[in-house]
Parts: sequence; C-alpha cells; structure tokens
Amino acid sequence: MPRVTIGVPVYNAARYLPVALDALRVQDHPDFEIVISDNASTDETWDICQRYAVADPRIRLWRNERNLGGHANFGKVVELASGELFKWAAYDDICRPGFVSACVAALDAAGPRAVLAYPKTVLIDEDGVEVGAYADKLDLRDQRAWKRLSGLANNISLCHAHFGVFRIEALRRTGLIRPFLSSDYTLMAEVAAIGEIHEVPERLFLRRVHGASTRQAGNSAAAATTWFAPEGGGKSARSPRANMLRQTVRVLRGHPGGLTNSAAFLGTWFARRARVRLGALRRRLSGKPMPALTESGA
Repeated sequence: MPRVTIGVPVYNAARYLPVALDALRVQDHPDFEIVISDNASTDETWDICQRYAVADPRIRLWRNERNLGGHANFGKVVELASGELFKWAAYDDICRPGFVSACVAALDAAGPRAVLAYPKTVLIDEDGVEVGAYADKLDLRDQRAWKRLSGLANNISLCHAHFGVFRIEALRRTGLIRPFLSSDYTLMAEVAAIGEIHEVPERLFLRRVHGASTRQAGNSAAAATTWFAPEGGGKSARSPRANMLRQTVRVLRGHPGGLTNSAAFLGTWFARRARVRLGALRRRLSGKPMPALTESGA
C-alpha cells in the first residue's frame, strides 16, 4: 500500500486536468498513488484520465454512472484511498514538486497531535500567471480545541488548507465535504476540533482563480450549491452563510467539548464580522479602496 493517496475528483475538467496531473506525477515523495473519480463528465475528461492511467501505474480510476454532485465525488476518492495519509487535489490547481513531501514531513515531525498539514498559497490566473501570495493564517497548533476553533473563525476566508495532507483516520471521522455552500468551512472546523493544523512555510500550492470556478464566475448561491448536490441542493442556498454556521455548530456538538468549541467558533466569527463591517464603513467614509486578496494588498 502507498503511504499517501492523492484523490482527484473531476467533472468536465478537460481544460486544466493534464497540467494538474503532470504536477502530481512529479511529486518528489517516493510513495504515493493517485485516485481519480470522474463524476460522469460529458467532455474529454474521461479520455484524459484513461491516457494518464495507461502511462502511470500509480493512477487508479473510478467513474460514477451519473453526476452525484461535487460533495459525493470528493467523498468517493476518500472511500477509494488506501494510504494512511490523504490529499485532495483539484483539477485546476497546481502543486509544486515538494508539496506532498513537505506536508508529510510536517506531520511526521509533529506526531499524532497534528491531523493536517498544508503549505502556503500563491494565487494564479486562468493562464497560470501568478497573481500574488495569499495568507491563509490557519496554523493552529494550540493543544486546546476551542483555541484552534477560535483561530479558524478569525482567519478563514479563501479555503485552501483542506487541499493539504490529512491523516486519513482523522479525516474519515468527519463528514467530509457536505452538500451545501461553504461546507469546506464546516469540514475545517471539524478537523480543528479533532487535532492541530500545521502550516508549511514554503509556497507550494498554486490555486487557480478563473471564471469557470463556481463562485469566482459570479454565479448565484443556488447555482453554486447545485454543483455540490445537483438533485435538490439549491434548497440550502437560502441564507448560505447562516446555513453554514448552523451546520457547523451542529457538527461541533458531536465532538468532545462541543458546547465550548461551538461558543468559541461563533463568538469569534461574529466579532470578526463586526470588525469587517466597521472597517468597510471606515473605508467608505475615507474613500479608501477595499484591500486585495493577496498579501501585498492586505
């Protein structure tokens, strides 16, 4: 069995998939497999997957008979994984060669208390041109779960840490990606409740920002939610932020220290929202522009 499984859930991914797979195949970690689950794509995605599987015996393929939704496909690659460590990889992002080995080294150095390690992020555009560094700020090493959850609520924005390397035993104790908008926030809260999250200082993750991404394309919350769950998923698009918070609190109550952890997460979340609104009001009154997403503009 390989030590690390890289799970690649795909749907109509032909434009960027070869670049993503090329980057995964040259990872310098010596012991990994790549598991691809195709969600009944209607473009050339499945042909690309088959060509890569013929060329590289480390690649295993699965194809759903119909589109089960993005959340189910993310879960499928976890189900198929055989490694003790696991990483999700999106079809349109790029991992630099040291990504997996650096995260595995961080988990090995920390021991069982760390359940997820992820590297720093660089944003790129649809052509692969660097937009700028992005500060995830989710290095959550406190031994107290409520402190980790407070740190998560205070900093999470664009969610990249869940593309890091997990201990699969811990990941399988969560609900993974769920069929509602921003369920990656809920997943990260569950992970923070279970154990520490470590940030690797090297910038090894290139996150692609492009118009075909569900929310980046300016699509409605209902359309984005339908990506997660095509059959009736749009119902949860009403008040998506409030729904995410409700779901997160419900999930946290199922873990040890649930009430304390939920209070820490919610208290910090609403305090942060108040600061954001106050800052936006001050910028409007002063005529200053909104800050950019990259570190240089923060």
